[in-house]
Amino acid sequence: MRSRARTASLIALFAATSVHAEPLPVLLDLVARNARFPSPARADVKLERQDRGATTVVRAVMLGSGRTIYVETRDGTRALVRPGKVILRTGTRVARAAPDARLAGSDVLLEDLAVFTPGLLKIPQVSDEGPTGIVVTGAPGMPSARALIVLTIDPNDHTIVRTKYYERSISNLAAFGRNEDFQSVDGHQRPGRMTVEGTLDRTTTRLDFTWRPAPDTPRAVFTPAGLLAASTITW
Repeated sequence: MRSRARTASLIALFAATSVHAEPLPVLLDLVARNARFPSPARADVKLERQDRGATTVVRAVMLGSGRTIYVETRDGTRALVRPGKVILRTGTRVARAAPDARLAGSDVLLEDLAVFTPGLLKIPQVSDEGPTGIVVTGAPGMPSARALIVLTIDPNDHTIVRTKYYERSISNLAAFGRNEDFQSVDGHQRPGRMTVEGTLDRTTTRLDFTWRPAPDTPRAVFTPAGLLAASTITW
């Protein structure tokens, strides 16, 4: 009887821990599908950076369509962010941004805003699984300022809830990110807050997003030609 009870307990435990045991490629594909924008959506963004007691506040707008993010700050910075590529407007020209280009001088790299795709990691591997989610680790599979990226994925909502960013080497943890307060936009989960802590200089950047559908956004906004044209953003 004890043996049967023990076997039953082990089966129950296995079932409880394997509910979300999807193959890793399937899980990453589901995360990518959630991250895409089936139709344009807009987020009004408040960026607040804390650095040794000083606070910097920046207003920005993000527009998403497919796998492209358009970013514009109130002071005029404009960029297109795509997986593995960031295009930045400088004066009257557009050019590929440096891998370490930052959003408004914050702890957030422009590449951190890119829509997730499975190709983000070269050889992704599950390194842990627990109550906080499934931890997936890998070197960047695209041009990046990072040496190693560690993602914690919520297998229920297929969202990325935690990220560790390593730079220059796989032992140098440069920043730690959290995505919280998710909200549904056109059936896709979007973070209401993104926090990135710089581990080296002990700074913190918090982005608060207010999302809404924006189906009337012109397609040109998400092109280099649109980046060169006059801004159509209303504040």
